[in-house]
Amino acid sequence: MIIDISAPEYETRLAILKSKCNEKKISLEDKILEVIAGAVQKNIRELEGALNLIHMQSLYKNKIITEEETKLILSKNSRPKTTVNASQVIKIISEFYDIPEKNMFEKTRKHEVVHPRQIAMYLIREDLSGSFPSIGQKFGGRDHTTAMHAYLKVKEDIKNNPKIEEEVKQIREKYYPK
Repeated sequence: MIIDISAPEYETRLAILKSKCNEKKISLEDKILEVIAGAVQKNIRELEGALNLIHMQSLYKNKIITEEETKLILSKNSRPKTTVNASQVIKIISEFYDIPEKNMFEKTRKHEVVHPRQIAMYLIREDLSGSFPSIGQKFGGRDHTTAMHAYLKVKEDIKNNPKIEEEVKQIREKYYPK
């Protein structure tokens, strides 16, 4: 006997999410469940993982997660983590900002170099889970606190400056094409 085990249809995924919410006593709006059901299509395990992720983010932030936040969380979570390395990120960033790659490692405080270098440190930490000491070492033997400062600064800049947020998004699209 041959049984076809294919990915569940949208309606089935939505029903599974509602069932899991009842089972685990999770309270999420239907719109959020619809976003999850639309984004996660492969299997029930990933569907349940996405539900748990959104629920935990809601608890962590102590607020109701919006549709946009759900999409952002799921897009970050679905990005492949190991397809790019630090050298490739640095190369892409130097090309994006049109500066020679070797300038990224120099001990200069010129804004046209510091900003791309900080973006690179942020992305290596955020997307590749690089440690602060290894990031500092990668950029000319800098101290780990320099990498920490760069990471926190860019993280804050992304929150407060849509231009920086868009730059980071465009850079990510270069090494995580859709």
